[in-house]
Amino acid sequence: MHKNIRGGLSLPPGEALQSRHRAAFGTSGLATTTPRHWRTAAPDPRMRTQLGTYCQQFDGTLRPVLLDLSAATAAIDAAAEGTPGKALRAPLGDLQHQLSALCDKVSEQQAYVLIFGPLKSGKSTLMNAIAAAYVSEVSSLPAYPCLVFTSAGKRREYVVTTYAGQSRTFVDSKELHRHIDHAHGQLAQAIRTAEQGGSVFDPQEHFPEAIRRVDVKVPDSELASTGAVLVDTPGLYTRMRFGYDRMTRDFRNAAACAIFVVKSDTLFLEQVFSEFQQLLDLFSRIFLVVNVDSHKRDVSPEGKLVPSLEQSQPEAVLRAFEQLAMSAPLQRAAAEGRVKMYPVDLMHAASSVLQKQSRDQQPETFRAFRQDLSDYLASSEYLSAFLRDSLQRAQTLLGETAAHCNGHDVQQLDASITALDEQIGFCKSERQRVQRALQLDWTEAFARTRREIEAEIERCARDAGAKLLRTLGASIDTWFLSSHSLDWLVQGQWTPLVRDYREDVHGAARRIFDQQQTQIDAGLDLADHLPELVRRAGIDLRAMKAQALTGLGSIAWQGRDTVPVDVNALPIKKGVLDVVSFRSLDKVRLRLFGPKEKPDTKIPGKDKAARLGEPGRLFLHQCVAQFRAELAPTTATVLSQHFGNRLRQAVEQKLREQLTAYEPRLAAHQQQLEAERARLAATAAPLQRLQDITAGMQQKLLELGRAFDQDVATAEPSPTPEVVITPQPRREREGRAEARKGAPRRSETKNQ
Repeated sequence: MHKNIRGGLSLPPGEALQSRHRAAFGTSGLATTTPRHWRTAAPDPRMRTQLGTYCQQFDGTLRPVLLDLSAATAAIDAAAEGTPGKALRAPLGDLQHQLSALCDKVSEQQAYVLIFGPLKSGKSTLMNAIAAAYVSEVSSLPAYPCLVFTSAGKRREYVVTTYAGQSRTFVDSKELHRHIDHAHGQLAQAIRTAEQGGSVFDPQEHFPEAIRRVDVKVPDSELASTGAVLVDTPGLYTRMRFGYDRMTRDFRNAAACAIFVVKSDTLFLEQVFSEFQQLLDLFSRIFLVVNVDSHKRDVSPEGKLVPSLEQSQPEAVLRAFEQLAMSAPLQRAAAEGRVKMYPVDLMHAASSVLQKQSRDQQPETFRAFRQDLSDYLASSEYLSAFLRDSLQRAQTLLGETAAHCNGHDVQQLDASITALDEQIGFCKSERQRVQRALQLDWTEAFARTRREIEAEIERCARDAGAKLLRTLGASIDTWFLSSHSLDWLVQGQWTPLVRDYREDVHGAARRIFDQQQTQIDAGLDLADHLPELVRRAGIDLRAMKAQALTGLGSIAWQGRDTVPVDVNALPIKKGVLDVVSFRSLDKVRLRLFGPKEKPDTKIPGKDKAARLGEPGRLFLHQCVAQFRAELAPTTATVLSQHFGNRLRQAVEQKLREQLTAYEPRLAAHQQQLEAERARLAATAAPLQRLQDITAGMQQKLLELGRAFDQDVATAEPSPTPEVVITPQPRREREGRAEARKGAPRRSETKNQ
């Protein structure tokens, strides 16, 4: 806050502001040169007293927004490329710059004086004259399209600020100019690149490294006593300007006035005023300074050097401009009192001021210009506009900030966070579903598949068992007719038939298994939520069942794999020789069949009929029938266990393993989502805070405006001024110069 508010000075803040202006521009000896109807009424003392209070409250209300804007832009800068809302960096940075400028202006009660005009029109010279200090070295930058702010300071320094918000300070003007030269080339390349791409160049978007402003601190100048800030703009014909609308957006509704400087030689050129309408749209008061050369000479018909019309009657030049070349908008603005013209020899004025000459020695028109400028900046009109327009400007900037904070980019950012919240919630629920699934009893899920396989096993075991019995019986009859050994019958015939029987029953079970594999759920009756859980876990139930079945290996058959025949119990008959020789039955069996462990002795068919007969045949059939009665249930039991409990346990184990492996993947994905959400929230949270504080701030500004509304309403408006100032006294040879140049007569000049 400026010390005239908080520093305890005796003058009220509003009066201090006006006193500074008067100290800068002077007030003595001007009553005869300034028309009375141009002067404004003295400010309301009550309003002057309230100005300081208003500025303090305004700054205290609005400045906290800058902290939130800074936090928001810092968060956007830290965000990764592609983050929703990343495009807000440029507009929010621009708003931060404008809000900061507005807060500084109000808190320090600064009066911005913007100076426009073509190149080499005398702007730098005018700045020297107003500041009473040499500032030309900083206002003559190499046609770089940026604003130069000149104000008082303890030491001479230059602060260069880019559109990206980065600043660099220089203390040497030569070093500054080298930096500007380099930046000029970079900017030119960026503009060409944008134009080649078919885009309208915007430094905020296409080249944020471009210089936005240069702040110049000048010691030992009259600006120190005023708090005024001179703002120099690049020339109207700068090749790379972005338009005054962009460069002066900081001063919309800022209650600032503008000075337009033009040389008398170019006053009648139409292109000089081609952009003047923009100035009329931006500023309520414009001072048009026509830079004349008081030493300019013309050649008389006699060949002598005589004073030119520009020297002898500068007001005649302005009158001719008004009548012949002034555009309708400019004429209308002049009639409304928004524009006033001054013919000033700026070189003479700057020289006299810098040489510390007395005010009486300074050009009269320059003194008139300074007086009018001082009167305007100290008027109730300016003070009321200062209050009104600063509030309006603040509301506009806050509205733009709120619009950005509630725009598409932020909505997209919020939508991304909402989507992440949903995914995080799903991960948490999914992990809970996995834990519940791991604790489930899966027996019921396999019940249907087990029933189907067991039913097919029983059917096949029964049907194949009947076929096996017939085949075994037929093999007995064949054996009795042959000379094969008993071992041939048991091992050679019956064992393959038993093996085929088991394979047939096993094949029937496998066919049912394969049929179940063709089903989406692999024949498993899972709970409602489990199929989707299994699918999301990347588990293929059919492949898992096939792998589990393969992992079980070969079937471990229980019981004998052939028909058991007890040779010692097999009935035989002794022959006559056996009786005569007193051979026992065991010896007879040994001679007939061979060793009981491997009865591989061949027995002729007639011996089989004689020795075994029907009793032997019946005995073998009984062995087959008894074996077949045991084989079927044993085979069914083994296969039921294989395709039932053993398979279920194997599948369940693999299922648990894969579900268990799914949980860490979920946890890792959840962690990634939470990290992404935290990253987006770090960008969104400052924007949300900015949106909240902006909404509340607009209401506070409305209340602040209502509190000072009476002061604004009672402010006295300024009278409408004339367009041309009172003519200077004519010089000694004025009449002769008029005749030679065809200037207007004195009576016409007076009437003007």
